[in-house]
Amino acid sequence: MTQDPPAASDASDLEFDETTDAPRTPVLTLIIAAMILAAISFHARAESEIASHVRTLLQGAAMPDGTDVEITVGDPDPRLQLAACRTYEPFVPPGARLWGKTSLGVRCTDGANWTIYLPTQVKVFGPALVTARPLVRGQVVSAEDVRVDRVELTAQPAGVLGAADALDGRTTTRALAAGEPLRRDLLRAPNVLQAGDVVRVQAGGNGFSIVTEGKALAAATEGQTTQINVSGKVLNGVARAGKVVEIR
Repeated sequence: MTQDPPAASDASDLEFDETTDAPRTPVLTLIIAAMILAAISFHARAESEIASHVRTLLQGAAMPDGTDVEITVGDPDPRLQLAACRTYEPFVPPGARLWGKTSLGVRCTDGANWTIYLPTQVKVFGPALVTARPLVRGQVVSAEDVRVDRVELTAQPAGVLGAADALDGRTTTRALAAGEPLRRDLLRAPNVLQAGDVVRVQAGGNGFSIVTEGKALAAATEGQTTQINVSGKVLNGVARAGKVVEIR
């Protein structure tokens, strides 16, 4: 039996979806749209507030003197369905560094119970010594060979020389291009001892001090462990300026 179509309703009647029998009216459509927009608005606001809290955390962290910090905080994973939260607390996960590319945590402390992690990049810029001209390997670096420039320290290996660091007659360990930041591993300290030098040997302990002469068996820089000959015995000591070797 074929069912007759329903009688037409007037404009005030509810209109039904043919597949779900759910009522659909302009008013209901507006309500659903408003709920979707509210959810989208919440997540956008949450992301903005989370990023703001993370920046506050990073800006309060200790950074080297004279440096500028640029912070980029990534968005939460868009697949996350975060419940509404009244108070956020950013934190540094165990093992994370506030340096370069890292990941920081944010937990909800009031209104929900969730913890997320945000990709974060911390760029630190500061004054550093860079080469003013190309330098060849083994060249003694003088004040005329360098200048102070603003360098992204987070993009460099450790050991970049700051504006106040002394060169102390160091020589280059390889050829350096103009504008290249100077690092400690790119410079070799001058020798304070040469093989065959007569050295003053200092040794001490609880309540006693001994000073004698010896002979250096190899060249050494300041603070480098070296070998010396004292009365026919080979001893290890630490080279110091002024042709001194400390026995500890």
